[in-house]
Formats: sequence, structure tokens, C-alpha cells
Amino acid sequence: MSFDAFLETAWNDHADRPDEVAGRLAHSMALATEPGHLIPYARIVAHVYGEHLGRWTDGVALIESLRRSAANDGKPETASALARYAGALLCGAGDDAALAALDRDDRIAALAIASSAFTARSEWSRAIGALDEALKEAEPGIVYGSQAIRPLAVAGNNLAEALESKPDRSANETFSMIGAAQAGLTYWKRAGTWLEEERAFWRLAKSRLAAGDYADAIASARDCLAVCESNDAPAFERFFGYAALAQAQRAAGDTAGAAASARTAVELHSRVPEDERHWCAAELARLSG
Repeated sequence: MSFDAFLETAWNDHADRPDEVAGRLAHSMALATEPGHLIPYARIVAHVYGEHLGRWTDGVALIESLRRSAANDGKPETASALARYAGALLCGAGDDAALAALDRDDRIAALAIASSAFTARSEWSRAIGALDEALKEAEPGIVYGSQAIRPLAVAGNNLAEALESKPDRSANETFSMIGAAQAGLTYWKRAGTWLEEERAFWRLAKSRLAAGDYADAIASARDCLAVCESNDAPAFERFFGYAALAQAQRAAGDTAGAAASARTAVELHSRVPEDERHWCAAELARLSG
């Protein structure tokens, strides 16, 4: 089996069979024969062994094996990536001191990757703490092209989304939810395209709605729709923007505005391709809820 085929199969199978995929990863490292194989291998190792299994130290051991691999070209970008993924796993294992040895951007990225893993495992205080630390480290600014930007965007989005649906969310978690959504927006503006920016505004609108900040939720939904308008977004994207706006308006007591936004959302839904409509089902139901 080629490396690319192995990796694609591993990603396809990992959510349903993480233990099996972990075993494959542990016993198939010989497939990583080129320098370009090491970073994607380390990425899935960190994801499966961390986020899915919590086998933090086992994941670190595999990444250390990649470091010793004959395929390792010793280039800075390879060393940096392996350090980031190992650092995230070490953070998961509770070895916070290990992060001190990393370069600043790699440390920020490792903390953000760890936060996403903690979020997926419902380890809320660890997820919030890791993201808070990453954001604090990033406060002086991160240069364009930094490998820390995308992990920060992903971690913010993931934590905000997860906390929105947490039924027993505390006041501190609500505060962190809003901060995470704002961080997601800040860093998706740098890491992605208009599509990621628009969706980050939508996430912020939903988080603010969940927090009871209805006026701000309306403003964020309108920001989402403004990005859609500026980029001739398809009906699928606009549907979500109007659905969020309708929910926020209804919660704020603007019955007429909510009804108008809901009608627009329903009309947009009728123009969404059939094979994409299943993604809209929950939001469509909320319009009549």
C-alpha cells in the first residue's frame, strides 16, 4: 500500500475505529519513506492518540520514532511540526514544562492543538485553560504565515461550538465560549478565506445567542450576511446567516424582524442543493421552534 492510500484509509476509519487505526499507525511507520510523509503522519498520530484515545505518551513515543526516521531531512519546518505535535501530546499528558523548550509559535500551536483535543474529550477546564494560555502567548502578535494561526482558529471554533451545546454550562464556561468564538473569528480572518470568516461570524452569533447577548448576536449575524453579500455566497451559506439572525431577533423580541428573516431563510433553503440540505435540518427546525 502506498503512503497516501494508507493515510487516506486511516483518516476515513479513525473516527469509528480509533484503537484499530492507532495500531496501524504504530506498526506502519516504514511507509513514511520521504520527508514529506513525516508531518502528515505526526498530525494523525497526535489526533488519534490524543483526541480520540487519550494515549498521550504513546503518541509522543511514535512522534519520537518519526524524529529518528531515516526519512527525516532535518529541515526546520519538519522539526518544528514534530515539536508542535509532540508538545500537544505532552501537554495532554500533563507535562506542561515540556512546552517551555518550544519556540514561541510552536508552543502556541501545541497549546491550541491540545485545547482542541481536550474539547473533543469534554475536558472543559483543560480545554479552556490551554486555549487561554495560547491566546495570552499570542497577544503580542503573530507574524503572517505562522503555523500557530490555524490551530488557534480551529481551537476557538471547536471550543465555542462544544460549549454552546453543553446543557449545564457554567457562567465561567459561558464567558469562555464567547472568548473562544471571538478568537476563532480573529484567527480565521488570517488563516482562511471569506468562507471561514463568514462562518466564524455565524459561530460568534450562535455563541452570543446561547449566552443571551441578543443584540450582539444580531450584530454578528448581520456581519455574517455582509460577508456573504460581498462574496456572492451560495444559498447554503446565506441560509445559515438568516437562520441565526431570525433566532436572535426572536429572542430579542423583534417578532416582525424574526418573521421576515425566517421567511428569507426558508426561501434560501429551497435553493440549497438536495445533497446539502441534511446539514440545514437542525437550523430549519429551530426556525419554527
